[in-house]
Amino acid sequence: MHMKSRWGLIVFVVAAIFVWNSCIGSNSAPANTSFMWVATQGDQMVRAYTISQTNGSINPIGTNGTPVATGLQPTAMTITPDGRTMFIVNAVGTVTNPAGTVTAYTIKADGTLAGSANGVNAGQTPVALAVDPAGKFLFVANQGTSSDVTSGTISVFSVSGTSLSPPVNFPTELPSDVSGSGPSAVAVSPAGNFLYVANQFSNTVQSYSFDASGALTRIGTYAVGTNPSGLAFSRCAGITSATVNNSCTVADDNNLFVSNSGSNNISIFSACIQVSATCGAPDGTLTELSSGSPVAAGVGPATILVDRTSDYVYAVDRGSNQVSEYQYSPATGVLTPLGATVSGGASVFSGGITANLANNSTTFNWIVITNNGSSSVSPFKVPATGKLIALTSGQFAVQGQPSAILLH
Repeated sequence: MHMKSRWGLIVFVVAAIFVWNSCIGSNSAPANTSFMWVATQGDQMVRAYTISQTNGSINPIGTNGTPVATGLQPTAMTITPDGRTMFIVNAVGTVTNPAGTVTAYTIKADGTLAGSANGVNAGQTPVALAVDPAGKFLFVANQGTSSDVTSGTISVFSVSGTSLSPPVNFPTELPSDVSGSGPSAVAVSPAGNFLYVANQFSNTVQSYSFDASGALTRIGTYAVGTNPSGLAFSRCAGITSATVNNSCTVADDNNLFVSNSGSNNISIFSACIQVSATCGAPDGTLTELSSGSPVAAGVGPATILVDRTSDYVYAVDRGSNQVSEYQYSPATGVLTPLGATVSGGASVFSGGITANLANNSTTFNWIVITNNGSSSVSPFKVPATGKLIALTSGQFAVQGQPSAILLH
C-alpha cells in the first residue's frame, strides 16, 4: 500500500496522547490503579476501564466500559492538565460535512465519560492533537492530502471546559512546497510556548511559537526521516528543579523524539525551550544530536511512549506489530536499544503508558497497545530493567477495533 494513501496514513497517526499521562487531576482512579480509555473505529465508541498497576489486570467500568459515541474514525485522544476533559479527533467527516471533527467529553469521578458524537469541525483529515500545559489551547494536526498544497493545516481551538471555540487554521506548507505537507503529529513544549509539528509528506518537523491568543508563528523547519508520524518529549523536559517531579536530577537538554515510519528509525533533537547549558535564550529551535540520531527502530514506528519515572523510551512499531525498547541517557539524549522487542496482536495501532510516580516493588508502570486487527489490547509490565513483560493471560478483548488509547 502506498504510504501517501489516505487510509495508510490514518493508521500511522500518532497523537501526543502520552503528554498528559503523568498529570494529576481532580478525578483519580482507585488506589494502585489507573484509568484507561479506548476508542474503537469499528463501532465509533470510546470505553472506560481501570488497569491495576500491581498486576496489570484490566476491568471495564460499568457495563462493557460504559461506551459513549465518538465521531467517524476516532484516531487520537488527549486530556486536559486538570484531568477533567477529554478530546478525540475523528478523521472522517460525512457526505454533507466532509471535515473531520473533534469531540469533547467530561471525565466523571469514576472514569466514565459524558459527551456527544456531535463534534466541532476541524480541517481535512484531522489525525493528532495536543493541549498546552496551561489547558488553554487545543492544537489539531489536519493531514490533508499530498495532492493539495493548501490542505495541511494546524487548527487552534480555545478551550473552556468541553467547549471549543471555532478554530483558526494555520497552513504548514512552505512557499516552496509543490504538494501537501501532511501534518501527522503535534507536541507542545512542557516549558515555554512552543509547538512542534511532524509532516509526513514533506519529511520535516516544524517549530512554532504561540502567543496569548493561540496564534502561531513559524520558527524553523527541520529535515527528519521518511514519513515522520510521532513526537514525544524526553522524561525530564521542562523540569527545572530536582524537587519538582519525577526525581529529575539531571537537566536532560529537553530532547524531542521523532518516529519515522517510512525509514524505520527515530530522530532525536535538542529543543531550546528553557535555559540550559546549550540554550542560553529559549527560542524553540531544534538541533539534531550529532551522534546517536537517528536510531534504528522496528518496521513502521509510530507512537513514542516515554516512561516518566525511569529513563526508558518505547516505540510502537505498527508495521511489525511490535514495541521497540530503549534506554535513555539524560546526559546525552541518546537512545540505546535494550536488545529486545515484544509483540502485540494483529494490526497494532497505538499505545499508552501509565505514570506511577511512586514506583516501588509492588506497583509498576504498564504499557497497553491497541490491536486494531484482532480487536484487543496487549498490556505489558515495565520492570526495573525496562524490558517489557507480557501478561501470561495474553490479550484483553475490546470489541469494535480499538484505535486510540489513553491512560491516566
